Amino acid sequence: MSLELLQQRIRRCKTPLALGLSPDSLPEQLLRRFEQLYGPGPMAQAEALRYQGTRLLEAAEGLPAVFLRLESYLPYGPAGLEVLANLVSAAAAAEQYVIVDCCTPTPRLWLEALPGARAVTVNPYVGSDCCNVGEDQAVFALIRSANPSAGQVQNLMARDRYLHQAVAEQMSRQGAGLLVETGFSLDIREIRRQAEKAMLLLTHCDGEAAAWGVDQYGHGALVVDETIQHAADPKAAAAAAVGALKQWITVV
Repeated sequence: MSLELLQQRIRRCKTPLALGLSPDSLPEQLLRRFEQLYGPGPMAQAEALRYQGTRLLEAAEGLPAVFLRLESYLPYGPAGLEVLANLVSAAAAAEQYVIVDCCTPTPRLWLEALPGARAVTVNPYVGSDCCNVGEDQAVFALIRSANPSAGQVQNLMARDRYLHQAVAEQMSRQGAGLLVETGFSLDIREIRRQAEKAMLLLTHCDGEAAAWGVDQYGHGALVVDETIQHAADPKAAAAAAVGALKQWITVV
């Protein structure tokens, strides 16, 4: 298992910014356009979803990676999973590093089902089994989640530290990347301290907080931006997001 390919693409693109795709709804105007072609129903929804995702990938072609949330495609049923697979393949064809957020205990199943995906997110509480992937694949263990009740479990004490900090160290030893969803600089600093060499995957995170996750060369973290997908001009939004992140992180 290796995350070196991701770091190579970050260096090539000179930014650690990734496009986040988590469609929670379809624009009414876009959906109506496809309903005129296919009639109301799952087919129109799936084709609108596919069109929207494809346009966003084109707008973010200069970014090193794409992060797709499985849960956003499941409501569309089998057609939604087909769209997800299509978008994964399209991003991979554009030489972007593709991460699928599915928080699975069995990563090989999803990596086989989604050719082109390089990594998936995993549930670390099943132990080192969740790191069982091929040499050219990788996993990101969910260390800190953003749901309000997360602290009930993740902030339990494991001897002299929080449970999530102990899990971060264990998963890092297995070669896993670490997913941090809170966006809090304190969480990022502490997890970096527990796992000095791990690749961090940061969501809901601004540049100031993300800067705690990288070294002096801007290496060691990928920052997911899920606001680009909602912009009226995604290409301009992607360029602006890259510029804003450069104020805090310079990749060399």
